[in-house]
Amino acid sequence: MGPDFSVMRTRFSGDWSFSCAAIQEDLAIGFLGTGAADMVVGVKSVQRTTSTVALVALPTLRDHKVRTSADGSYSNVMLKFEARLVAKVLNAMFGKAALMNLDLAPTVDLSTGAGRALHQFARTIVQGTNDPQIMKRSPKAMALLTEATLRLVFEHVPHRLSSQLDRRAPDPTPRHIQQAIEHMHDNLHLPLTMIDIADAIGVSERSLQLGFRRFCDTTPAAYLRRIRLDAVHAELSSPVNQLPVYEVALKWGFTHRGRFASQYRAAFGAYPSETVKRTSTGGS
Repeated sequence: MGPDFSVMRTRFSGDWSFSCAAIQEDLAIGFLGTGAADMVVGVKSVQRTTSTVALVALPTLRDHKVRTSADGSYSNVMLKFEARLVAKVLNAMFGKAALMNLDLAPTVDLSTGAGRALHQFARTIVQGTNDPQIMKRSPKAMALLTEATLRLVFEHVPHRLSSQLDRRAPDPTPRHIQQAIEHMHDNLHLPLTMIDIADAIGVSERSLQLGFRRFCDTTPAAYLRRIRLDAVHAELSSPVNQLPVYEVALKWGFTHRGRFASQYRAAFGAYPSETVKRTSTGGS
């Protein structure tokens, strides 16, 4: 469990239901591992299978029940994102917006691009909860990942505010982008997210994205990843470094070993272990 999310694993062999009188603006994302079920959330019916993702905006459960009818036994993994984080992402994307008013579509097909990306994000988050040391040693990566998961949902799952995504955001200036870059460098040791950066320089997250593409020909996330790779490279190249490669990678926000190694090699032309070897032997 992280500060803004939790992971729940359940297994059922029969029908069940629950209701709540008052729930915060949390969002739950559920994946079936085995089996199938028909679920009614409030007045919406959802057919759940292992090829779909269920999305439940928990505020819609006020004065309503969740009823599930299972054909045999089924297992479920559910990620619950806390109200503070949900509100932070919604406000960055749409201004003042309430989750309970979105009327978010209840399912995502895992065969779609958005579904596959959502599944991969969720698997990485669950992996982090299985190894608490990852969250402890790499809060940067988990903060970016949980924010990116919610952004993916609100960008690609239909809801009442989807049309606002097509509206052109105000153009940022080169000064704004320079301020964003300076903020990244000054706060590289923190679990910095795109919303944090946009808030710090006084523009919307969408404006930040457009500005980096226009003036830097990249995304703010890619730029942040590059300077964090630079930090890893500098640390691995230091003769006084005593930490193993994976510990250094976690420290700077990289949790997936294979992906990190590939990104590092693409940036510096060598794998991290080769940098360490050259440093230990006094090579250049």
